[in-house]
Amino acid sequence: MSEAAKYSATDETLWEHATAPLMRILIARIAHRSDISYDAARQYVESEGSISRIFTTRMGHVAGYLIEQIHEVEPDAPLINTLVVSQKDRMPSKGAGSFMAKRFGKPKLAQDKAKERYPDLWRSTYEKAAAEVYDYGLDQWVSLYQKVFEKKLSKRKIAEINRGQIDGTERDGRQFGGGGEGKHHRALRLWVCANPGKIRAAYRNARTDTEWLLDSADRVDAVFFNGDETVVLEVKSRISNRDDLYRGVFQCVKYRAVAAAMDPRGEDAPITAYLVTEEAPTGEIKDLLRLHNIKHFQAPKERS
Repeated sequence: MSEAAKYSATDETLWEHATAPLMRILIARIAHRSDISYDAARQYVESEGSISRIFTTRMGHVAGYLIEQIHEVEPDAPLINTLVVSQKDRMPSKGAGSFMAKRFGKPKLAQDKAKERYPDLWRSTYEKAAAEVYDYGLDQWVSLYQKVFEKKLSKRKIAEINRGQIDGTERDGRQFGGGGEGKHHRALRLWVCANPGKIRAAYRNARTDTEWLLDSADRVDAVFFNGDETVVLEVKSRISNRDDLYRGVFQCVKYRAVAAAMDPRGEDAPITAYLVTEEAPTGEIKDLLRLHNIKHFQAPKERS
């Protein structure tokens, strides 16, 4: 157990100390009409609950404990636990099956391996569950949190939680209002622009640019024009943390979409997006890259 953690990750600890922080971050995600991966939820709960290492696979149990505690107070509350999802498919894992089966009258979902055996039913039921969670309303969830845990949750705290989830350590690109670009980010950005062939051999003769301005007013770290193909690249240097990389994936998604909208060929335009890092991404980030069809390149730290 780390020095900072007060509790080991026993079942009793998870019941008593993990569910309140999990509900807080889920309410924050509801405010953004979003979900959270098991791993991201684990990291937040460990930190906020002062709990030593929780295996990611056990976060499904924590989500189950939470909805059980909620239903003790409000039996008809929507299944907020279903917003804790697998990074690979953005759906909850098997533990949610029994809860969805009971709420929606779909007994098949309580069966063993229901997610694999009935994928269409699983997805459609999950989408209904998530819609109910969002439709319940932020104020209702905040009120329910107070009833369940006898603690207040302010809108300010919700905003702080969301800021904490997207804030990273790296100063990248042009920042308005001061701060500037960090030296590691700048060095990587310029190296990528100068070495398209290192990213992929087929790009060695590409025309390149850096801080390419999109019509959305975003600046792309680097862009390659390689025949008919446009390649947009977001860079994250050696000082980037998990939140920087997570944000970087969605910057790639955005840049690719805006570049396609700007291209006269529209959706048929061959636009490729890359996330370039100096550190190896975690399994969570790799899954997210695959899910959104974003390519990845790990740049060497020692570069000539």
